[in-house]
Amino acid sequence: MTVTTDTIRDLLGRPRGLNDATISEYITLRTIQVNKASRNATFLPTDTTNAVTETEQEAAIKALVVSDCLQVLVDTIPSYVDNEGEKRENDIRLNAQLRAYQQRANELLALISEQGGSAFVFKATKTRVDG
Repeated sequence: MTVTTDTIRDLLGRPRGLNDATISEYITLRTIQVNKASRNATFLPTDTTNAVTETEQEAAIKALVVSDCLQVLVDTIPSYVDNEGEKRENDIRLNAQLRAYQQRANELLALISEQGGSAFVFKATKTRVDG
């Protein structure tokens, strides 16, 4: 399964006011980010469970793209909703969804990310050399 504009629209509940081109661009941007941030399996054994799967990458991409699209929706509600009460209601709902998806995206990205770097500890010991 790949990340498509239809899957993003399904996750968002098929909102109006969101262009396919916008979704496609966010998918492209976030795919690059997730591919770059994913753990490298070069130094892992072939039978490890710590290798990043394509499904995990796609989940992170989806969550990131959905949060981006929700931000676009929050910013563009005034352009396609005339009723002030409906604007306020949509704004509250979309902001709550945005917070939830941002948290979810951060958690999914953390699952596949390479952490800051590896540290090696060298312990110096006193040696006794008899002569």
